[in-house]
Amino acid sequence: MRLKDRIAIVVGAGQSPGEGMGNGRATALTFARECACVLCVDRNLQSAQATVELIAAKGGTAVAFEADVTKESEIKAMVADAQGRWGRIDILHNNVGVSLAGGDAELSAITEEALDRVVAINLKSCIFAAKYAIPIMRAQMSGAIINISSMAAITTYPYVAYKATKSAMIAFTEQLATRMRHMASAPTSFCRG
Repeated sequence: MRLKDRIAIVVGAGQSPGEGMGNGRATALTFARECACVLCVDRNLQSAQATVELIAAKGGTAVAFEADVTKESEIKAMVADAQGRWGRIDILHNNVGVSLAGGDAELSAITEEALDRVVAINLKSCIFAAKYAIPIMRAQMSGAIINISSMAAITTYPYVAYKATKSAMIAFTEQLATRMRHMASAPTSFCRG
C-alpha cells in the first residue's frame, strides 16, 4: 500500500499483441496493487480497458483513456482528465516507445516520415506530458515523473531514430530534474504560479 491515495498516469498502459506482458501494463498493475488510482492511457482504448479490467479484478481502481501521444492536444486532455477525475497527479509514467514498428531503419534507409513518427512517439510525447503535469505537481508541491528509456541509448543499436530518441529522453530527464531542483531551491512563490 505504498501508493495509497496516489494518482498515477501510465502512458502506454495497453499491451502490444503477443505473449508476455509489456512494461506499461506491468507498471499499471503494480501501481494499482500498491493502491494507486491509475489512468491507463493508450492509443488502443480496448487494450487500455483490458488493463483496467485486470486491475479491477484484483480490487484496484483504474480508468482507461484513449490518446494519441503524438498530438499535444490529446496529451493535454489526458492530464486534465486525471486531475479533473481525482484532483491531483502524483505520478506520470511515460512508457511509450517504437522502433521498427514506426519505420525506424539504419541511417542509409531512414525516411523523413519514419524519423518524424519515432521522434513524436518516443520523445515529443514525454516532453508534452511533463509540460502539462508539472504545473499541477508544483501546485501540490509533490510528484514524480518516470521516463522509460532503453539500453539502446547506451549500447550498440543499428536503427537510428530509436537510439537517438531514447538517448534524448535521458538528456531531457536530466535537464528536467536539474530545473526542478533549481526551482525547488528558489523562493516558494513558484508553487503558487
